[in-house]
Amino acid sequence: MDTIVKPRLQDYLGELSRGEAYGIFIDDTGSPGITDAPANFHPGRKSWVAVIVPPSQIPEVIQQMPQALGELRQSIGADELHFTDIYSGKNQFKNVDLQVRLGLFEFMAYIFSVYRFPIIVQTFDPETHADVRSRSDGQLPDALPTFDFTKCEDLALFFLLLRLKWYMKETKTYPSTKARVFIDEGFKNNGIAIRIPTFDETFADSQICFASSASIYPIQLADFAAFSLNRTQLIGGRDNRSSLDKRLLEILSSFAFNYINIEKKIVPFDQQGPLFTLADTRPGHIHQKTAPAE
Repeated sequence: MDTIVKPRLQDYLGELSRGEAYGIFIDDTGSPGITDAPANFHPGRKSWVAVIVPPSQIPEVIQQMPQALGELRQSIGADELHFTDIYSGKNQFKNVDLQVRLGLFEFMAYIFSVYRFPIIVQTFDPETHADVRSRSDGQLPDALPTFDFTKCEDLALFFLLLRLKWYMKETKTYPSTKARVFIDEGFKNNGIAIRIPTFDETFADSQICFASSASIYPIQLADFAAFSLNRTQLIGGRDNRSSLDKRLLEILSSFAFNYINIEKKIVPFDQQGPLFTLADTRPGHIHQKTAPAE
């Protein structure tokens, strides 16, 4: 039985800052209402994206992110990295020059390519969602206490959590080192946690925590990974690409191989060197295990 509890977020951050657990940070993405989507890009699709930071790296991330955000605040007056806003030049990034905004993408892409944070994705759209439920032969219930499996969003998140469980069971430190899992608020309110016994082996206290990216800064890593997934798929599937599309894909291509459970494809461009984008992430072999990156 799932149980809603009050998480001790500061204690968990202290645990991460000492390198005692993996940090897993999750955000969602989709493009409802988009008019120029590729043919296989269903407007009702929903993706959940998880960035995994191992114990050897998470203390540095916890230490460095407040400093980086402090510099962001001082230089352009923004206090969070919301990459949809950065790309669109909206809200706190409304009057920020395009080259400065692209520089933020370059900075984050560099961080991901250097630290090689593994990224795991799960996507469902109404068609694949219906197919999975029909093929389950009645073994997949309509709901668990926390999840409504009749919704793409809920089923995609639960399957992502299963993928993360498989990943953790393949780590070299399993079962002694577990993961602290943080999901951006929205699916559930900020400041709650759900204890799910299914994940007792791999998630600390069997918990998934919901928090704002303003309080758990590394969730902004997941915001970047989720935006990058969505944008590269949109750009990669188009026949006509703007100069901004091409520049952004060039930047994001540098860490495409961090996405460890997504097929990559080459997009032809005029400049030298192949650019990689991320193929469709709808589930094919949804029960295939994802091994941890070295």
